[in-house]
Amino acid sequence: MRPRPAPGVLLVLAPLIPLLLTTPGCASSVCSKVRADREAFTRRAAAPGPHLALAVPYATLSQSVQRSLASLPQVRLPLPDLGPVDLGALAVTIRSVAFRPAPAGSVGARVSVALLSQGKPVTALELDAVVAPRLDPAAGSVRLRLGAADLREVRPSLPPAERKRFAEFLLSLVPGAARALVGREQVEALAETFLRELVGGRWPQIRDNLLQGTDDLVDLEIDLGDVPLTKIELKSGATDLELWAHAALPAEALSPGTARPPGSDARLVGLRMSGGVAAALANRAMASGQIPARYNRDGAPDPRGELLAGVDWRAGERPLKVHAWSTEGTCARLSFGGTPKAAAERGGDLAVEVADGTLEEVTGALRVRAAVWFSGLGRQTFALSESVAGAIEFDMLGVDYRARVVTAAVSRSELEFSLALAEAPRPATSRR
Repeated sequence: MRPRPAPGVLLVLAPLIPLLLTTPGCASSVCSKVRADREAFTRRAAAPGPHLALAVPYATLSQSVQRSLASLPQVRLPLPDLGPVDLGALAVTIRSVAFRPAPAGSVGARVSVALLSQGKPVTALELDAVVAPRLDPAAGSVRLRLGAADLREVRPSLPPAERKRFAEFLLSLVPGAARALVGREQVEALAETFLRELVGGRWPQIRDNLLQGTDDLVDLEIDLGDVPLTKIELKSGATDLELWAHAALPAEALSPGTARPPGSDARLVGLRMSGGVAAALANRAMASGQIPARYNRDGAPDPRGELLAGVDWRAGERPLKVHAWSTEGTCARLSFGGTPKAAAERGGDLAVEVADGTLEEVTGALRVRAAVWFSGLGRQTFALSESVAGAIEFDMLGVDYRARVVTAAVSRSELEFSLALAEAPRPATSRR
């Protein structure tokens, strides 16, 4: 009994191409053509990008910061006396950091500073900062830091509605018996003077006390996985921070638009990947020995097999292409095309189906005994693209978050993923 191909291999030839090579050798012209075609395929140059686009919701980034804010100190802020009435004191704390749009190459951060009375919010100041993340294509990473130094250059603001709210709060502190002696105008004037001093001369000391011992209010690093990159561009969308990455791979660029896949869940991280990237990563894996590159005539992986495999992606009908070359002895080249359909299973793995696999081109002396169809084409290609999506990591102030594929789709030119972030399990510590 012949050995069956290993499950999930890139090129499943055994059930797909029952062919008979009819001549013991090939004409030198055919062999030269096949070898030249193989050589040209392996020497393709990198193409202009971008090839990957990642959309991270501002809301996701903002929520990930909240844990670190809980450990920041509170500052006591005495209220001014109102005649004979002692109004007590407030607590000041950094309540939230909300990321928002900013000019290209940067991201906005609105820091909300809450004034609390007995743990309940009274009013809030707002600080709007603009931060330029550090982009490192060689490392495949983007680092966003919002430190104390960034906030020292920003003056807080207080919307008119918050000023009115604060005045009403001060008025509520005045005992009923004293209200005959203290008018609303006096309370409103006191509130305005207090707030003006708060956002003016008193703010630097309050700010420094709030940030005491804190180098970074936000320190976020996004790792784009093991894809060779030459450039990363950062854009601020309406609801997402967008990262556009250019890969050093022979792959077509993504079509213009937003980084978020159309119709995807806006609460999840979105990833668009050029189909050519998925194919190029499969070829790199074959070149490095990560997945089989040689096959015998039965389609089984064989380190001495005469057929060399390669994967390509061409936007249009049956975009996923699989090639097989026989460059010695009986020379031949086979090219297959198919339209993959992908879906994320409950465990996060991808289920891939190709229903229209077709033998599209033949070079050399061969005879196809029956119609050629293939099932499971490109499973390894999609496993690699899935591993790229799953390898995206977020590090927020020392807490790691890993991406998990929730949905997957394939178009004629690209792969689209929706990713959920979850805190990575911490390594177990040994007990002594």
